[in-house]
Amino acid sequence: MTPAIHPLESERLRELRRYNILDTDREREFDDLVEIASEICDVPVSVVNFIDEGRQWFKAEVGLGVRSTPLETSLCGHVILQDDFVEIPDTLSDARMADNPLCTSEPGFRFYAGSVLKGANGLPLGTLCVLDHKPRTLSDHQRKVLRVLSTHIMRELDLRIALAQEQTLRREVDHRVKNSLASIGSLLQMKARLESNDSARLALEDASNRIRSLSSLHAELHDLDTSQLIDIGSLFARIESDLQSLLPDGIDLTIDVAGDRATHQLANAFVLIVNEFVSNSVKHAFGSGAGSIRIMIASHENGWTITCEDDGCAATGDAQRAALANGLGTRVIQSLASSMSAKPEWSSDGSGMNLKIEFPNC
Repeated sequence: MTPAIHPLESERLRELRRYNILDTDREREFDDLVEIASEICDVPVSVVNFIDEGRQWFKAEVGLGVRSTPLETSLCGHVILQDDFVEIPDTLSDARMADNPLCTSEPGFRFYAGSVLKGANGLPLGTLCVLDHKPRTLSDHQRKVLRVLSTHIMRELDLRIALAQEQTLRREVDHRVKNSLASIGSLLQMKARLESNDSARLALEDASNRIRSLSSLHAELHDLDTSQLIDIGSLFARIESDLQSLLPDGIDLTIDVAGDRATHQLANAFVLIVNEFVSNSVKHAFGSGAGSIRIMIASHENGWTITCEDDGCAATGDAQRAALANGLGTRVIQSLASSMSAKPEWSSDGSGMNLKIEFPNC
């Protein structure tokens, strides 16, 4: 007997597609669950399947060896129209399956038990089921295990949807932040050009430069994959170019990287530290003259080191004040370092400012 169509088939299929699970690769998380179901229930076959339009597709299987079968021969196509849990001790005694070639052939499936997988809207999507080649029944414990495993499957799928939605929201927020920073930076720059008071004009230009550089760096951080290690050399090659274009004429920036990949957290800390050091150097180190800023980032056996130097007018007293972290930029650097069990070391020999931070391996 061919399975009947669910009375809310359009809504059911729409909910199934919302999970983006169909035709995905096999995954250890689901393979482990069918292996557990097979072992606990002592059966040769166990599958996680979803009832699609015209087919039954298997996300995970043990003992079957295929990824999909036609809906016409689907046992689970019948089951999703029934209760949350269905057990059929002998399929040949069930009118829905007595003429099914999967049951009548040798060795056919003579036993079936399945726990229905339901979407967030309560509509059935598929089952976690176990099958055997001989009639039998499950124990109460085995039935409970199937129910618990099916609940776990849907929690995993719901979590994936939640994560995808969170990432979409984060990208939208990042986009809005980037545009807002760029707009504020341009507005401050325009106000600076119209300001007749020298002190006010310099303050507006400093704020504009900081925000414009943050906007550029935010764009770089937005493109980073938080789940993977970051290519530090490639990242800072782009950042060097971005920041150099924002620096006043006569100030050169060099960023040297000796290392491969780092965590997203560490890469983010490096980016913000560089931005703050460069911003402070532009504001305090060179006056209206020329100068250079050099950043060195290197990995070593025990972690990473970032060293920031400028050849401006800073002296020992300036380094001591920086170490107190009274200014906004130095407070940001202090906070970033502390969050990763590191400590900023400020120093000066009278020919510029030096900052060194040793980050231990996480």
